[in-house]
Amino acid sequence: MSYAWPVRVVLAIYSACFLIGTYTHAAGILRRGLLASPVPVGIGLFWDALTLLDPLAAVLVWWRPRLGLPLAVAIMAVDISVNSYVYVAGYFGPPVAGLVPLSLLEQALFGLFVFVTAPGVYRQVARPNALPG
Repeated sequence: MSYAWPVRVVLAIYSACFLIGTYTHAAGILRRGLLASPVPVGIGLFWDALTLLDPLAAVLVWWRPRLGLPLAVAIMAVDISVNSYVYVAGYFGPPVAGLVPLSLLEQALFGLFVFVTAPGVYRQVARPNALPG
């Protein structure tokens, strides 16, 4: 099914960012190994799972957007929460008062983009006769 160009642009941004996330988590596994010590095992498992969930979201937003969009929102909500906790807890060094690491800021901005745009995109892709673009 073909969607209007603004929807395709948003889906392309989602896919690109989730593929960047895939790279980030795969590189983390290569650098620190599985379970990303020194974080708790549950956080390490979650981050390792994102190596599979991020590319799944990148693909599903195109081929099955009614599944991919909720997955994208859920991934971003949990990932931002987990990464914020890891930063505040100081697992990789003491947090700096008033400063947010650039990677967490970038992730939060992408998450905000997903949270704001996903409902409208979902309404567009849920229509049986999406606008041709």
